[in-house]
Amino acid sequence: MANQNPTGDGDAVALTIPAEHRKFLRETFEIARAGVRDELAEHPGSPSRAETLRREETAYGQLLAGLDGQAIVPNDDACDVLSDLAGIIDRGNEYRRVVQEHDALHDLLRQLVGGESR
Repeated sequence: MANQNPTGDGDAVALTIPAEHRKFLRETFEIARAGVRDELAEHPGSPSRAETLRREETAYGQLLAGLDGQAIVPNDDACDVLSDLAGIIDRGNEYRRVVQEHDALHDLLRQLVGGESR
């Protein structure tokens, strides 16, 4: 189970997060945690799914507390929810397509202004 204390019982990592990132992260973690809570309340599912959701809820709480305290003890649950959330955001924003289009446009621009393509 995830550690309930984000800054104790282990080697805390000091967070150096710019204010604009902190705002985005706080909003995103709060939305994600609310979604987990809604899923738990409305569709508890199997006991193993409920346990997973509780672990995710705890991890989001730790991340939010870490933002407030500017330090967090890394753990697998927090890393897992961050990884899953990054993938969800990337798919939602079509990250792979956007990067490919950006690269194509900049490659062409470099060629047009006399630079070399990649």
